[in-house]
Amino acid sequence: MQPAARSSNQPLGGTSGDWHRRLLRFHLPLALASGMVIFLWMGLPLFQAAGHQSPPQAAGQAAAHQPTQAADQAAGHQGPPQDGIQDRLFMRRLTTATGYVALGLLALTLLIGPANLLLRRRNPVSSYLTRDVGTWAAIVSVIHVIAGFQVHGPPAPLGERITLYFFAPDASPLTNTFGLGNWTGLVATVIVVGLLAISSDAVLRKLKAGPWKRLQRLNYALFALVIAHAIFYGALLRVTSPSTLLLGISVFAVFVGQAVGVRLWRRRHARTTPGQPA
Repeated sequence: MQPAARSSNQPLGGTSGDWHRRLLRFHLPLALASGMVIFLWMGLPLFQAAGHQSPPQAAGQAAAHQPTQAADQAAGHQGPPQDGIQDRLFMRRLTTATGYVALGLLALTLLIGPANLLLRRRNPVSSYLTRDVGTWAAIVSVIHVIAGFQVHGPPAPLGERITLYFFAPDASPLTNTFGLGNWTGLVATVIVVGLLAISSDAVLRKLKAGPWKRLQRLNYALFALVIAHAIFYGALLRVTSPSTLLLGISVFAVFVGQAVGVRLWRRRHARTTPGQPA
């Protein structure tokens, strides 16, 4: 009976750090699920029609830098090629799809701990399941950023176009909704890449459990930044769209999950602390 009792107390995903086991149990399913959701999101008419619009400043910025078709013809050009329009549309859909898949994965990392407490399982400092889900959240986030830089701005070199995401022509920081959306996205990207860089047993051993766990709590700030990024990019402009619904569900689930997790942790801690009421 003792082995069975120990097994039932294992955290979600188990405690095995074997790479091949994690590859088959976590990484492969996460990769397939993420790819499938992105594929369906980009292909289903429901999501294509319901994707939220970009900030008005982004559209105005792109229009200000693009010549009209009449001017192109007068200059002897053929106007914007249809392939270029289709490429932008594809990148726009890819940006939205990867953004919301990354949001879902990030929300999942914040729900695994409360789920362990709710199921009366151990909640270790480091969970391989949480780390591997976070790894794919980071991978999809980077794809989201790369695709996003192809969507707005003039048909200029990538470096110049990226600059226009954060700075006005007079070199002052953009503080409109488009600029704030990009700045929050930039900080979120730095955090998610940093968390990915320290998500290994080697770093955990070097930093020790306490400091490592404190750094990992940047996940909460990351989630808040991602929500702000989505709102600045117009997630609330269509309150009935599937993307906005997913945003609301994610926020609600994380808020409730964390609240329940804190309550259960305090109750468990009170039972194990001498002199404290149960």
